[in-house]
Amino acid sequence: MQRAGSFPPDLERTRPPAGPMAFVWIVLFLTPASGLLLPDQDPSPPIRNVRMEPESQRLTWDLHGNVSGIECSQSLEYNVTARKNQYCQFPVLPSCGSKNYTVFVTGGQPFSTSIGYPEPEGNPGAAAQNLTCWVHDVDFLTCRWAVGSAAPRDVQYHLHVGEARTSEGRECPGYTADERGTHVRCRFDDLSGFSNRLYRFRVRGTSRASGIPCSEMFEQLSRIERLSPPNITGWCNKTYSLLEWEMSSRFSWKFTYELEIQQGASPADLVQVQDFETFYGMPNPGTYTVRIRARGYFTGIVSEWSAPKHFVCDPEEEGARLRVWLTASLTALGPLLALGLLVLICRKYSLMRKIFPPIPHMKDPLSDSLQNKLMIWEAGRDPREECPVAEVQVVGET
Repeated sequence: MQRAGSFPPDLERTRPPAGPMAFVWIVLFLTPASGLLLPDQDPSPPIRNVRMEPESQRLTWDLHGNVSGIECSQSLEYNVTARKNQYCQFPVLPSCGSKNYTVFVTGGQPFSTSIGYPEPEGNPGAAAQNLTCWVHDVDFLTCRWAVGSAAPRDVQYHLHVGEARTSEGRECPGYTADERGTHVRCRFDDLSGFSNRLYRFRVRGTSRASGIPCSEMFEQLSRIERLSPPNITGWCNKTYSLLEWEMSSRFSWKFTYELEIQQGASPADLVQVQDFETFYGMPNPGTYTVRIRARGYFTGIVSEWSAPKHFVCDPEEEGARLRVWLTASLTALGPLLALGLLVLICRKYSLMRKIFPPIPHMKDPLSDSLQNKLMIWEAGRDPREECPVAEVQVVGET
């Protein structure tokens, strides 16, 4: 077994004599620390004067000599390859809390140097803590945070939301305060001006006692959305049942779905709906209960299950319900139909009298002392017209 601190057996034979090696260690030990040259303490470093340009979001420097390649990192979170070995372009720059930006040579003699950006200000413990934001119920955005542990008594926080590349944004229209009156929650009720881009959520603090650092987070709205479950409806006949649903989201547009179908006391069946379809058909399962949930195709976010919906698709029950419905309908419509029929008969009778008027009776000839013949009463004749009278000429008196 190898002893701790000893050389492996194959290196024991190549180890230099103890005398000269001891002399080297004594020299290094007695040499002042300022005399040792580290990679970033090279008297002629290839990269000098590293600086951040906030307007262009570039980390740039002065290059001396030839290097094969340069990369940059932001707090060791991700790397960016330098462009023409002259600068690194970052998509966004933080404005709250200092980040460490490192420039290092990727080939040849190792070298690296770092700067902090932005410059820290105030007591970090006074800034808002645990900033969290989420989209919910399709049209609402809510953010919440905690008061900093070192925040003064009169601290007040304000939230602004804007696109990541902008310095400002929309301030929260509605705050919720704690028992001290300090804002700890915010809600946007109108997201019509927002899109599915990278947004900066920033909480600034103010106090008469001291400066308050800000807190921020960066997120796409589609990735912080709490999806609402789809609204499902169903239709069935004697042989077939069809389920349909609608999905609502302001920032996502592609979803897959999962159905849970329960028939009686049988175990529920889980059905995966593929190809982004918003319907599902099946043979008539009789009476069943179904619920549904959605999954964002790009984000992987899963909604809650919808409320269970009960469907009765039994053919016999369907026929019974149909008969009951018809009976009730006829009972209610019977008097109305009878009244309508009566009105129709009356109108028809009046129309027939106009088309075929009745034939009048003949007058009694015995009642007419002036005529010795039958007279016919003509319908439509002017009632004021007098009957014909024979003219009598008086010749003289006798």
